[in-house]
Amino acid sequence: MMIKLNGNNSSLRDLMEREGFRFPCGGKGLCGRCKIVAPLFKPTDRDLRFLSTEEISAGVRLACDKFLDGEAEIECLFAREDNKAERMEYADAYAVFTDYGTFIGLAADGEVKDSVFLEPTVAEHFTLAGKAQREVVELIERHSVAKAGVMLLAADAKRFHALTGINEPMPSGDNADASLFNMPADEVYIPPIYGGFAGGDLALELYGRERGEMVVAGGYFAYIGEASVHTAYISLAPESLNAYKATAEYFLRRFAPVKRTLIGENAVVSARGGFVPEASKIPVNAAAALDSNRVKAALRRLVAKTECESLADDDIWQECLNEVANG
Repeated sequence: MMIKLNGNNSSLRDLMEREGFRFPCGGKGLCGRCKIVAPLFKPTDRDLRFLSTEEISAGVRLACDKFLDGEAEIECLFAREDNKAERMEYADAYAVFTDYGTFIGLAADGEVKDSVFLEPTVAEHFTLAGKAQREVVELIERHSVAKAGVMLLAADAKRFHALTGINEPMPSGDNADASLFNMPADEVYIPPIYGGFAGGDLALELYGRERGEMVVAGGYFAYIGEASVHTAYISLAPESLNAYKATAEYFLRRFAPVKRTLIGENAVVSARGGFVPEASKIPVNAAAALDSNRVKAALRRLVAKTECESLADDDIWQECLNEVANG
């Protein structure tokens, strides 16, 4: 779709949202799906991260980080909100809540078909459940789907039990009747959970990543080793900032990762340097899990080899903490 815009050093995202365009991840630079054809814009780091060399050469750019000064005609390659979306014969759905974002979408045939990205949501049952219900209903209505077949539900430890409304241990890694969770689907799938540490979200983020890779996503730290996945969680809050910095140094010092990956915005880790920003794998992996028993089995294996680090009892971590505290 070709559109004409006029701006005075104006955010292209803001201009396009006023025209009814919906940015899949809210313009946060997490998904790389807000593609436009606009060779007048010089490729940015975000373009180079998400787009192929062929796309860049053809004038494809991402709209979320551009500014327009003057008039321009742009070909938009993603959906306008007021256009009726393509009808889907069936769809599954996912809702994943983390402290670095809320991922909700429709999937079919192992692919994300439509999605929204929202800011982190407070850990209250009615807020989380209502958000999952409302956003999925809007998506299935937009695509004329009667109801989702299977809906994947996952969250971080803080939000998981609030989301499900169930406080006792529960089966995971399999499907359950959606009426137990009052969700707009026939069944609910809860990805495998590592003890009380997480609610299925971490496995969705780590699946498909490389051995030797360190991942920082919100409060999560993870290192993917040969036989184990080492993890820790430290809230990225002012009162725990020193512990957070120490944990980052601990993982770097102990595991010497060959790749360092940062998911989402994080001033602390960005300032540390050496980390490469990447899009979250949660939407892609959620869609794959909904379609494939092989992926479900791989998630179970990943969780089975996950270990939570006992940081307070570790001498290396205490050294890192003392160094951070002493400047």
